[in-house]
Amino acid sequence: MVAIREAKRVALKAGKPSVQLICEASGGYEQPLLESLAEQEVAVTLVQAVRVRQYARAAGILAKTDRIDARVLAAFGAALRPKATPPLSRQQKRLRELESQRRHLSQVLRAEENRLAQLQCTELRSLGRSLINKIQKQIDAIEECISSLIAQDQTLCTKAQKLTAITGVGARTAALVLAQMPELGQLNRRQAAALAGLAPFNHDSGSLRGRRAIFGGRRALRSGLYMAALAAARYNPILSRFYQRLRAKGKPHQLALTAVMRKLTARPQSHPQAFRAPLENNTVTYDVCAEHCTGGCCQPLLRLGSARALACWRAPLAIAVQ
Repeated sequence: MVAIREAKRVALKAGKPSVQLICEASGGYEQPLLESLAEQEVAVTLVQAVRVRQYARAAGILAKTDRIDARVLAAFGAALRPKATPPLSRQQKRLRELESQRRHLSQVLRAEENRLAQLQCTELRSLGRSLINKIQKQIDAIEECISSLIAQDQTLCTKAQKLTAITGVGARTAALVLAQMPELGQLNRRQAAALAGLAPFNHDSGSLRGRRAIFGGRRALRSGLYMAALAAARYNPILSRFYQRLRAKGKPHQLALTAVMRKLTARPQSHPQAFRAPLENNTVTYDVCAEHCTGGCCQPLLRLGSARALACWRAPLAIAVQ
């Protein structure tokens, strides 16, 4: 609390338009400071602690104290000029907390189920089953809160509908993406892939051409998208063909799945219904451009028999599959 009051005092003394504070992530302990500064409309940037430490090492600063860390943070901000971190809305914060708690309880539930399978004592097995039932009830209650929160917020509800319109993306995955990626809809496909930790980075030196690999990003988001990609690669009529086409070219299984994951992060932002599943009446619903669309947003998407479609957000149309 002393640090929060001191940060507020310095920010207000310097004036809101002329000051930007730099704060490194510290496992959630920085949240009261961020909320307090947001109330005072003071710009603040939240940076990864590893980035600041690497900057310090690059500058030859190996010692670490509170005073040294403060000077390093100030030098880091002055040198790199990072953009201010936009504050999250109250609904977004609550959704992130609920989704994080649901994931935690799901991990605890799996651990208890695995432990129960190894228990031989009757009394311990009874206690284990009781604990599992309690955890499951808490998970169900949290999922109801998540559904209610998304339904009550128009922005979250619209994004959730776009995500769940994709075959392979369910309500849990949609809630995970909304909680861990609030920037959805404001990024291009490359930025979205990098944020999710799905962008392949070069590893070259001179004549050496190293193997590209994904790195960084938000781990929880990437794990959830992996499970969605497994389902989409099997049951989504378009992504399944995309996956099989990559495999036919000799691409490894994990590489092809990662490409499907990138499609899941990029497509809802520009063409939310591009991967919608077939309907029961033998039709497929897509967003289709007019014959002479000048928006520059069309691309060949579907060819089933003699049926063709162009993906676009302009005019929804149901095309019969022949």
